[in-house]
Order: sequence, then structure tokens, then C-alpha cells
Amino acid sequence: MKSFYESNRIPLRLLFTLLGHVHADCLSLLPREGGAVLVSNHLTMLDPILLGCLLPRQLRFMAKEELYSVPALGWYLRMAGTFPIRRGVPDREGLRRAEELLKAGEVIMIFPEGHRSQAGGAQEARTGAVMLAARTNCPIVPAAITGTEHLRLRRPPGEIALGFLSRPTLTVRLGEPFSVTRGGGGPARKAAADLIMRRITALLPPEYHGVYARS
Repeated sequence: MKSFYESNRIPLRLLFTLLGHVHADCLSLLPREGGAVLVSNHLTMLDPILLGCLLPRQLRFMAKEELYSVPALGWYLRMAGTFPIRRGVPDREGLRRAEELLKAGEVIMIFPEGHRSQAGGAQEARTGAVMLAARTNCPIVPAAITGTEHLRLRRPPGEIALGFLSRPTLTVRLGEPFSVTRGGGGPARKAAADLIMRRITALLPPEYHGVYARS
């Protein structure tokens, strides 16, 4: 599984350099070993692929379980080290799997918003990343992505899809790791989730701040 993941890095990096101008900053802030929760804003389906091929450690992703019913795609996702998660309902099995991987020293990649931002701005954070990091005592590493929205095949009405022709700048930037506490109930977890998104938006240009623009 790890060899399959590593063998895909170079061709995927080459693909992104053909699609755009790739810039990566502060990647050394990702801990070299031990469990960590990597969190990022989410613009397109290309985001996890871009992060996976640029960051120096293998990332373990949660993918919605419907994707695994597609034979070729499901096989690829499993070989790449992803694992299924049920969206919209509490998925204890998926969360338990993520905890096991973190305790085993893996890096779990989570998009705290829960889904892609069609407008590009940050959306309200959910609490999954908080719970995982607190239960496993793992650091949270914020990441910021810009530019991948220009590579969308589906564009808003009236907007011309020229992203693949214009070769936009695609950036990934990491921030300083930090920790969250396990104490408190729902409001405390929500406050910690908002803190995570503020750490992410602090790495982003203002036009990507979304609902956290005034934070």
C-alpha cells in the first residue's frame, strides 16, 4: 500500500506542474514522525491529491463510502490508503479507524468544513478533527490551499472554464502545529473547531476567508 502511494507521487506532481504553477511553503512544519491531524480548506476534489503528492509523509484520507462502490475507483482508493466514512451520520467505525491510525503514528488528513466550498471562501467548521486530535493527543497541523478552484470542470454560470489553459498558481502552505484540549461539551468543541478554521484562514489571502473574514 505504501509503495503504491509513493509510486504515484512523481507522476501526480508532474501532472500538477502541467496544469499550473505549483508553490509549496513551510512543508517542514509537518512533524517527521508520530501521529498528526492535517487540516485544510477544501476547494475541489483535486485538493487531497495535491496535498498527497507534495507533503513528505503519506497521508491517510477519509473518503465517502459511496466512492468505494465504483470498482476501479474503489480499488485505487484502497490501494492509496484511504478508508471509508459515512457522511451525514455519526460513523463510529470510521472514527475508530482514524483513531487507530493516529495512535499508530500515521497522518490523518481532514477537511474540517466537511465538503467543498463552491464559492471559494471558508465555511463553518465541524468538530470531527477536534475530537480525533483530543482523543489521541495528536498535534493539529493547519494547511491552506489556493488556486485549485480554477481547475474545476464545472464552473458557475457565465464563467468560462479556462483554468487548464491559463495554468493558474496552485499553492499549499502549512502553519505551526498546535493542540486542542478534550475538556468541555458541545460549545467548547465548536469553539475549538472554529479555532482550527481560523488557523487555516490565517494562512490564506482575504478572499478565501469566507465566514471567518471577521475573526
